Amino acid sequence: MNPATFRRQLRHWTFHCLLNALPSFIIAAAWLKLRSPVAVAAMLAAIGTFILLYATLTSLDGPLSAPSHVFSRALKLGAKIRAWISGLSLLVLPSEKLMLFIPDFWCGFLSVGLLARAAELLHSGTNAFNFFNGNAADKSFLPIYATTLMEGFIISFILLMISLFAVIFLQSRDRRKFFADARSASDPSIS
Repeated sequence: MNPATFRRQLRHWTFHCLLNALPSFIIAAAWLKLRSPVAVAAMLAAIGTFILLYATLTSLDGPLSAPSHVFSRALKLGAKIRAWISGLSLLVLPSEKLMLFIPDFWCGFLSVGLLARAAELLHSGTNAFNFFNGNAADKSFLPIYATTLMEGFIISFILLMISLFAVIFLQSRDRRKFFADARSASDPSIS
């Protein structure tokens, strides 16, 4: 891994991860009242985990670190699309009625449900991860960190799906361009 590449990727993913986390962070702070220093530290630690994860994965030698490789280009396009979705979500956030249209709301809802169900299964039917009952400000670091990580993985899965469709689009576009260039090179009357 090249240190200069890692620093560049670290800056890139810091911007994108913070922007992508902002709608969820606002939902947690405004509507779930997760404003305690422990809650904020847990959420920031999970966001930092994703920043380091993405920066490392895109800095390792391979298709994600090669700027011209289709996977690298698709991931960057997927990150831009996800950034636009986050930006538009920020415009909708002030309205509680429109909150249901924010993907981060559903990702958070799903992450809490998945972790609560996993805790029930692991603790013989008791809901040891009964996270959002009671005073949210009293929640400890680990449940908030785990929930934020799970939500981040769900959002990353969405990014992966966006990137998959971007790969299909980019390959199709590149193929059409290649064949158009090949036809115009072989038949000068086409241009």
